[in-house]
Amino acid sequence: MRGRSSVTAARGGIVVFAALVGAVIAFIPWQVSVALVLATVGVLALAAVRVALRLDDGTRERSEVTPEATPDTRLKLARALYYLGAAAIGFLTVRPAAGFTVSDWVFLLSLVLVVVVTTMQDTRRDYLVPAAITVGVLLFAAGGLISTRNASNSEESLLVLIRVGYLTLVWFWLGTVLLERISHVRTAVIAWVASVALSSSGAVAQFFYGDVIPGGDVAYGRMTGFTPAYNNLGGLAATAFVPALMVAVDSPKSWQKLVGLASTALIVAGLLLSGSVGGMLGASVATVFWLALRGVSLRLVVGVGAVAGSAFVLMTATGVTNAPSPVERINRVTSAQEAEQGTGGTFYTRLDGYRAAWERIHEQPLIGVGFDEKSIDSVLGTDHGVHNIILSPWMSGGVLGLLGVVLLLYGAFTCGLTTLRLAATRDRSLLAALLASLVCFIVFAMGEPILFVRYGWFPTALLVAVRAQQVRMGLTDRRLVSPRRRGIAYGSPRPS
Repeated sequence: MRGRSSVTAARGGIVVFAALVGAVIAFIPWQVSVALVLATVGVLALAAVRVALRLDDGTRERSEVTPEATPDTRLKLARALYYLGAAAIGFLTVRPAAGFTVSDWVFLLSLVLVVVVTTMQDTRRDYLVPAAITVGVLLFAAGGLISTRNASNSEESLLVLIRVGYLTLVWFWLGTVLLERISHVRTAVIAWVASVALSSSGAVAQFFYGDVIPGGDVAYGRMTGFTPAYNNLGGLAATAFVPALMVAVDSPKSWQKLVGLASTALIVAGLLLSGSVGGMLGASVATVFWLALRGVSLRLVVGVGAVAGSAFVLMTATGVTNAPSPVERINRVTSAQEAEQGTGGTFYTRLDGYRAAWERIHEQPLIGVGFDEKSIDSVLGTDHGVHNIILSPWMSGGVLGLLGVVLLLYGAFTCGLTTLRLAATRDRSLLAALLASLVCFIVFAMGEPILFVRYGWFPTALLVAVRAQQVRMGLTDRRLVSPRRRGIAYGSPRPS
């Protein structure tokens, strides 16, 4: 009876809350009303997610006592290279050869070592990437292949499909093989946030000394750090902010907390110096999302206060600053006057891009124009691309491209929910931070022309690795695994 009364009271409270919001909206300006509606939807969504992730005692006890797999010592070097690749993710301007970053090359070397070891030892590794992600990538590739026939540069369009497939299916699988314990995932997170902090330190150096980073840029009070563009730094810092904060307040070791604290302060500075409104919005949404899942504690409040104070010191150490404040950046982005002058107002220029993309989609929704820049620019009339992770694949890859990306994002998010629901209590903050980072990337990608950036998909790669661990521990069912006989245990020799 008590449970039923609580549900009834909750439903009644939601109805009353919605009625109050509706009454308030009728008497306030439309700009404020839109913000209020979005905030209301966000609060209700967070409440629904928190209820959905509520652990029963049986699940918690089972996950606490289930032993983890013993790491394969033959993959120790490959795992170390994986950590090194994570520690290089933030250095987007360092491209040793063929236009690929140092992180790309290190992860490739790690993959080669895994293939060599498993081949020489005659062992197999099951394919434990979730089915929704796999099917989504395959649909995206199919739509891209069909649309490539219309592309002005079919080779470039095909190369984009290959990069997306490698960065998702192949790279995600690599994580499932190498990150065999939750401690491996935590180490990868620390390496990642430290990398982003070092990249952000480049922005701090630009703030003090000017354009001193090779491949970087300084203009209009905005800095790029070790990335080629301001919004690259904004997206990089935003996606790593919550994981860095988690390391600072919830790590089991003191040195990890110190690394997290320093990294968070530098990441906040980098985010502010980038002037990326999308990055600031994504980081804010991700922080609220993480707090809703984790809960608020005194230690967290103290940690956030220390981070904010450190960032303030970094931003005001010289006494003056040319970097725009977040409010100034929002005003510039939404300025119609600056949009007409070509000095700002990117909100309106992106709307123009959406309009042009939608006209092409309306004309031919089934088959896209291809993923090469020339084909995209011919539709938009500019070289800025479509700043939206949903519209861009639809215009370039047709309806299959759209369905593929939607299913990919859905699979990534549901994978995060599953891992969090089955996680041990000690690991929930870590996984909630990775899920929040994924949410940040999705929010950021709704306003940027990005698809295969490694820093955006890294949280998904780690969540997929944790899900693979849970599959091996028997906490969840395996789906779309190796087509070979399932009677062979993970890591065992193949039958002769």
